[in-house]
Amino acid sequence: MKKWLWIIVLFLLALGAFYMLLPKEPSSPESAFLAYCSGCHLAPTPANIPKAVWEERVLPEMAARLGYNYKGYDPLAQHTPEENQYITNSGAYPAKPAIDSLAWHQIHDYILSLAPDAIPVDSLRHQRNAGPALFEPRAVSLNENGQAAVTCIQFEAASRQFVIGDAYGKVYKWPALPDSLPAFRTPVLSYTQSKGAVYVTEVGYMNPSEIPLGVMHRIYHGKSDTLAQQLHRPVYTIVADLDGDGTEEILACEFGNLTGELSTFPASGAQAGKKNLLPVAGAIKAEVADMNGDGARDIVVLAAQGREGVYILYQKGPLEFRAEQVVSLGPEYGSSWFELFDYNGDGFLDIALANGDNADYTNFLKPYHGLRLYINDGNNTFEQKWFYPIYGATRVLAEDFDLDGDLDFAVLAFFPDYGNAPEESFVWLENKAPGQYLFEPHTFPAALSGRWLVMDKGDFDQDGDADILLGSFLRLSPGSAYKALSDRWRREKVSLLLLENTARD
Repeated sequence: MKKWLWIIVLFLLALGAFYMLLPKEPSSPESAFLAYCSGCHLAPTPANIPKAVWEERVLPEMAARLGYNYKGYDPLAQHTPEENQYITNSGAYPAKPAIDSLAWHQIHDYILSLAPDAIPVDSLRHQRNAGPALFEPRAVSLNENGQAAVTCIQFEAASRQFVIGDAYGKVYKWPALPDSLPAFRTPVLSYTQSKGAVYVTEVGYMNPSEIPLGVMHRIYHGKSDTLAQQLHRPVYTIVADLDGDGTEEILACEFGNLTGELSTFPASGAQAGKKNLLPVAGAIKAEVADMNGDGARDIVVLAAQGREGVYILYQKGPLEFRAEQVVSLGPEYGSSWFELFDYNGDGFLDIALANGDNADYTNFLKPYHGLRLYINDGNNTFEQKWFYPIYGATRVLAEDFDLDGDLDFAVLAFFPDYGNAPEESFVWLENKAPGQYLFEPHTFPAALSGRWLVMDKGDFDQDGDADILLGSFLRLSPGSAYKALSDRWRREKVSLLLLENTARD
């Protein structure tokens, strides 16, 4: 009898342990939301997005990512058969539901109960801005026969010129040498030089796509070679000797779409040696620096989609990296660009992050878009110390533009408030008190002469201060409500806006 009693007891204990190991259904709407909505990104804050945008745009896509059909939304409906095959292969949209109807409606109701009917727009921001003060603007037209479509600007210190790439596949050197390189097949998004060679990166498809058609070229002594093909929408390239063995590697930010990666391969073009260092969608910019003082070259990269934020890849052995996410943000923040620099002179690299991509599922003016400054505590723990709101901020440069000994910021906004403060498509933030994070914003009327997508800085006139060149991209309309502005852009045909620094004058 005792033997059978022990068998029953052991059976019940085993059964209890089995049920403890089973995945549990979330016990509350909030826990259900966090459980299901943080699988591929940080869970968004329901109150950050209006009800109508949740209902019509975000929830149908979110349901599709869980394999659940909501409102008849089909993520494959608007694409070519080839694109759909790549989308299916990505695994972004499960063939079978990962959530049942009860849990879905629990999440749906929870989100909408917290979402506001509308998010107020600060229509008075134009009143905060001072005049241009430091910069003298000069408009430049590159393409008299077509609309401006600048996709890349890189200052080349050796020639003291700005290199311009565009969506037509052309590469210029401005101001002196137009059409200095042969035309490429697809938009040029990255240009860099190393050891006398020029590296040009074609994105393939400019619009979101899973089809990898990106190409990387090397031009050396007038001869062009194809180094890599079938890259997944590469948008940024670095050429550097990452492991210190005397041989250069190429570091490619393959932005992708539903999938993407940060990859590396030999600069010799041996694509068979390609390595996926970080499998994240939205890799948009990277920097190489020793982040922990061990003498090895680490990588800092921004992922603008998926698990959005800044990652450090610590090099623990030759081309072997350990990734750590040091800044995390929800998908509604639209992380777009970063600068890596020492803000306070303590010897540790800090981060300025532009948040404002508004081209995805939530196209409305967001009060949490703008510029964020993260200070490094010396152990690569980054604390947000300052935030400056700018609708649609998409690029940032850090530089002592006024030569007063502290760092200022230049910010582009591709998605500004065109109705109330369109001049905030470019803002110069003049540092007035570094320790107190006090900045004075400057704008100017000439910013209305284009829709600014890219910029870079450099002392092109050799007077000892940093000038800025902005590039306009008109292939994406700001909307029918701003037709007068769009008509002006097309009429005036401004491709570039030079902001000539007068600090030395």
